[in-house]
Amino acid sequence: MEGEDYSTRIDKSGVQAVERAIRLLEVLAAADTPQTMQSLADALHCSPSTAHRIVVTLARSDLLEFNPVTKRYSLGVGIARLAQSRATQLDLPSIVQPHLDELKAETGETVTVWTRSEEAMVCVAVREGSHEIRQSVRVGSLATLELTAGGRVLMADEDPHALLMWARRVLGGPEPELEADILKDVAEVRRSGIVMLDGRHGGMRQSDVATISAPIFGEDGRVAAALVVAGPSARFTRESMESSCESMRRHAREITTALGGNSAPVLT
Repeated sequence: MEGEDYSTRIDKSGVQAVERAIRLLEVLAAADTPQTMQSLADALHCSPSTAHRIVVTLARSDLLEFNPVTKRYSLGVGIARLAQSRATQLDLPSIVQPHLDELKAETGETVTVWTRSEEAMVCVAVREGSHEIRQSVRVGSLATLELTAGGRVLMADEDPHALLMWARRVLGGPEPELEADILKDVAEVRRSGIVMLDGRHGGMRQSDVATISAPIFGEDGRVAAALVVAGPSARFTRESMESSCESMRRHAREITTALGGNSAPVLT
């Protein structure tokens, strides 16, 4: 009995040490500046000597670093290695596919995920709609940034002036109505996390396809991908798109979280 009690105490002590180590890393990750030993001990609600033992253990694996000049602690390069390992292990299609399936079931339309490729965007995942007449897209397909909802989401981090100069270069000169439309939609992504195109935008008709898109963010808080639902504008009406807005935002947030991104970034 006494042996079991001792073993139980050892197990609890070990679990508590692990929990404190995790908490310490979380404190450092959330801090704007490196922390002192006392501030870490206060955050862990333990003595400085206990915090020091945890710090020494984490430092052995480069999970945190000590600056001998400032006497402060920060996250170490080992954290970056772990993050990189996780990134290489991620299987994007398998992560996003359940969300694409749900959105297809909700809307009946084609659902895709796109990433930016220089001055175009490339489809990296797709679930085609259930209707006979639907938008057909293949993984690897390319599309323009300036004339698509997904493209405007992918441009949401751009400085407005730089974006305007880019648009004029891509369009071959000034296109005032289309330029205003692009800037308006990019601002809407920043404001609401959604952009909708109903087939006519910037005075141009684009194949009668209506699209709605929401941003998927990376760990740096910048737009990493665009989640898109598209269908014929005669069926996928403005009302249909508006009813899908909250679901789009939710799925985009959940994908962001699953990919290790910042689920609550601030676009400026």
